[in-house]
Amino acid sequence: MKIWQSMTLKVRTIVILGVVFILSQLITLIIFEHNRDNVVLSTEATDLADRIIGIVDLAYSFPQQDRRKILAAAETQFLALFPDVISTDEVACQQNDFSTHISDKLNLAFAKLPGIDAQVCVRRFENTPLLDRRTTLRQGFDVLILINFANEQQITFHSELPESQSLLQDSVIFYILLEGTIALLLAWYLIQKTVAPIEKLADAANHLGLDINNPPLDESGAKEIAMAAKAFNTMQARLANLLHSQSEMLSAISHDLRSAVTRLQLRADLLENEHERSGMLKVVTDMRQMIQSVLDFLRGQNPDEPMRNVNINALVESLCSDMADEGLPVSFQHDDNSINLTCRPTEIRRCLQNIIDNAIKYAGNAQLSIYRDKSVAKILIKDTGAGIPENQLHYVLRPFNRLEQSRNDDTGGIGLGLSIAENIVKSHGGILTLANHPEGGLLVEIQLPLNG
Repeated sequence: MKIWQSMTLKVRTIVILGVVFILSQLITLIIFEHNRDNVVLSTEATDLADRIIGIVDLAYSFPQQDRRKILAAAETQFLALFPDVISTDEVACQQNDFSTHISDKLNLAFAKLPGIDAQVCVRRFENTPLLDRRTTLRQGFDVLILINFANEQQITFHSELPESQSLLQDSVIFYILLEGTIALLLAWYLIQKTVAPIEKLADAANHLGLDINNPPLDESGAKEIAMAAKAFNTMQARLANLLHSQSEMLSAISHDLRSAVTRLQLRADLLENEHERSGMLKVVTDMRQMIQSVLDFLRGQNPDEPMRNVNINALVESLCSDMADEGLPVSFQHDDNSINLTCRPTEIRRCLQNIIDNAIKYAGNAQLSIYRDKSVAKILIKDTGAGIPENQLHYVLRPFNRLEQSRNDDTGGIGLGLSIAENIVKSHGGILTLANHPEGGLLVEIQLPLNG
């Protein structure tokens, strides 16, 4: 059952067609061979009886002393006159439809010749020594026909008839397998053409969250598939319009909020009291930071940067180098193998920068490493801080959620740094996980799918 559930629609269809084809061929062969055997046996019995009737009828028209000569002259490879009369009681006869048919046919024909009756004995070759046979047939029937005349004279006809060959022979099986293979290959091609639009639809659905601006699907193929593709294209267009409207709304909100904050800053600069001015400017700075964080968070849910193929090693190394130039304790390790993936470079950089900023803010350092693991690129960001309590690891990724020790104006943000990072990773089809390192500190692991 597990194997069946793991099969694709194409494989399932081919398996069903293959099983149905094999069963139908076997049933057809069995029925045909059974009917064919009956027809062949009936035909052979009729032919043999007609031949004997003709010979006896011909011999009966001659004087009695010449009849045996006539009978002997009518011998063929498969029909002969036994030199000695053999009673059917002396051999192991097998009563079957074949012998019954010959006996009935002969007795019915001899009814017009008074005083003649026939007894038929049929044996298979395996019950007859090879030396007693006239032919070298390996499969067939050994037939003895005892003719009793009115004058108590008896003659015995001996015939060897080949058994009809079974259709289940190597050559027949070969052609059936050849026919089945060609039929299944043709079915595979047609199924592939039928299922391909469904696979494209599934692929488009998987990539919808990564890039809402993907080109629309081809609305061709079977009617139902074309309808599904059209519905998907309509849904994608509506989502794109909705996200575009949200982007425009965010731009308007950003402009209005920044304008208000700028006016507050101008008013703060006009304050004569130094203490009040510095306090007001700090509030303005916090508001500007909060607005920017919220906008970054919302923008991460609605990315507008196009996807590009980049060398992720070079991107991470460039970020770490820039931060190290600023005097920040950031280190980066990677192997010499370049790892390419399709992503939004600016967003990936923002994601990593948020995580590194958190590590430096709460632990004083950040150590980055990157490596390939099968079909994903793994980026690890580790610090040497105190880590996070295990029961709070899943809470810190929620928006506006801060740990108790970060809730102060000097060190704590508004709880969006890791949420923004996770949104960016998810928008790339990746996974972001947090764990406490066994040697101490927090370990952030990012998995991003590689190209292809």
